[in-house]
Amino acid sequence: MSISGYQPLFMFCIAWGFLMGKSSTLHLALFTDENLPIPRVPAVVKDEAGNDNPEGIVARSALDLPLEVVVPEWDFSTRPGVADVLELGWRPEGAAFYPIDSQTLMPPIAPGDKALHVPANLLLQGSFSLSYRVTRLGNTTDSFIKRITVDRLPPNENQRPSAAQFPDDLVGVITDDYLIEHGEVVARVPPYLGLQALDRAVFYWSELDPLPDDTVELGARTFTQADIDAKYLPLPVAEEAVRAGGAGRRFLSYRLYDLAGNESPLSYVAPIQVDLVPAPSNLPAPRVPLSVRGFIDRQHARDGADGQGGVTVEIDAYDNALPNHFVVLSWGSQELLEFPVDPSAFPLVVYVPWRKLIGDGLGPDRVQVSYRIRYGASYSQPSPSTLVSFDFTIAGQDHANAPALLNPTLALVEVRGVLGRPNQLTAQDEGLDAHVLLTLFEDPQPGEYLEVFWGAVVEPAARYDVQPGDVAGKQLDLLVPWRIVEQDKNNVALPVYYVTNNGVNQQQALATAVSVVIVPIEGLPTPEFPHADLHGYLNCGTVPALWTGVTIHVAGDENFAQGDLVEVTWQGFKSLGGNGPIPSTQLVISRVLSLGDAKDGFDVVVLPYSTHIEPLIDNASATASYNLIKADGGFGRSARELVSVTRKMPSGDICGPDKDR
Repeated sequence: MSISGYQPLFMFCIAWGFLMGKSSTLHLALFTDENLPIPRVPAVVKDEAGNDNPEGIVARSALDLPLEVVVPEWDFSTRPGVADVLELGWRPEGAAFYPIDSQTLMPPIAPGDKALHVPANLLLQGSFSLSYRVTRLGNTTDSFIKRITVDRLPPNENQRPSAAQFPDDLVGVITDDYLIEHGEVVARVPPYLGLQALDRAVFYWSELDPLPDDTVELGARTFTQADIDAKYLPLPVAEEAVRAGGAGRRFLSYRLYDLAGNESPLSYVAPIQVDLVPAPSNLPAPRVPLSVRGFIDRQHARDGADGQGGVTVEIDAYDNALPNHFVVLSWGSQELLEFPVDPSAFPLVVYVPWRKLIGDGLGPDRVQVSYRIRYGASYSQPSPSTLVSFDFTIAGQDHANAPALLNPTLALVEVRGVLGRPNQLTAQDEGLDAHVLLTLFEDPQPGEYLEVFWGAVVEPAARYDVQPGDVAGKQLDLLVPWRIVEQDKNNVALPVYYVTNNGVNQQQALATAVSVVIVPIEGLPTPEFPHADLHGYLNCGTVPALWTGVTIHVAGDENFAQGDLVEVTWQGFKSLGGNGPIPSTQLVISRVLSLGDAKDGFDVVVLPYSTHIEPLIDNASATASYNLIKADGGFGRSARELVSVTRKMPSGDICGPDKDR
């Protein structure tokens, strides 16, 4: 920035008058008749060769602290007691020496340059004279004067610079041909206030306006005197930068810096349209992979032609493909969302969503498939078309989750056995067919059918073919043969469902969980009489005594689970070997198992004595067994455990609560 207008004299004018009053004083040369060397100021701007700027312009970054001044080493005083007094002078150009900093150096004086400082509050806008003087024994020698320029005023007087100007022949658009021909785009900075040679413009290229704070500068240009004389201040934007920025509306802006480093505000933006991409060409026809069935059906829409997970369209490579291109696929009258182009990933695979597949109806029909390429704001010509056959029709009503196979709107089946209980088969159904009841789906048409599937059995368990005159809601009673049922005779949640079929597409109803408990649980542990003696007897010597109750122990088992029900049965007999049952002695004890019962086993006690034990007198017996009724519907029965019972003592007496000896 040039130094023009006023130059503040502040307190220097007073100092100058004071010094002029003493101008007649004779200063004897201290060392020679020549002046001392010029002082050095490290903060003065340097040129490329490292030489100080001739105007002594101080870097703006150094103006907020005291300005360091380096005084070159002179022939220091060596006489004891005779000091060298070093003074630094700072004043407006043309004014007399005015000291602002000083040092008194007493011998021995350390060799080397000395440093003084200009206080920061004196670093005001303007041009100043800087020098120093050395006084010894009243004799003073001055240095040569160094001009110092303090520039605090940003270019363009800190006003926002005008927008850069693009060449007229661009006509508002940078094209590929223009870059190929010129290799760059040279915009111009309009003249501004305070323009000086070596001013610098740092410029930015962005797709956003206003410019984001973190935008990296694109380049910089230092203006020469020749530029100024020609009234042409160029901002060269390299071809590579324009291409890297991509197509679309772009914005050029800049900041000005003077030699001192003062920064202007960001300029107004210069907008320009960039359209560099050659039009996509030679678009091949799209390819639609098909399954072995040769057309697109619902299974294809679910799974793909070969495991792709849906209907796909493959786009092969075309000319001039770039990463900022987008495929716009047309499926009949339906246009899909844009799909980004990756030139390294041909063939591109575009998935067609279900709603687009059925946009022109369920069929059967044929659809034309084509695509265009969007590049910037433009579109290529459509590709050649591919004709694809499709059929998405179904037997029965459609559903919101189509093309999913599972259709929750189809009626559930109900399974019945010989007892007629809904969805329950028991041991009484051994060897019998099962009945599957359901209502017919909507709009049944001859040629359509449904098949019932039973658990994990692969083959259909039953089938119904739609008959002429059938209507929706017709009640069906289908038989599942015993040869199918017997393949899983013990499953408390056997899934039974059906699939509708029109010869092309299928729909599956939700499964009904059927309790099939035809085979009881086997291998249950036999109950025990833990207090019987080694010979298997309960007698007068049993501890605890019989009249306090007979303990039956059921061991824990992996077939037991918390919440299961166990029914323990005690039965007394008149004689040994379990012969001659005594009806009054029978007792059933029910117990809902805890987690500990299921794991570790449990005991039950037969009481009251008078009813269930006392009738067993001499050479009698009893049995214990139990039924397992599982919480999930399973059933099992243990083996019987036999124990011999006698209450006759050697004396012939019968022991009991009133006579135990």
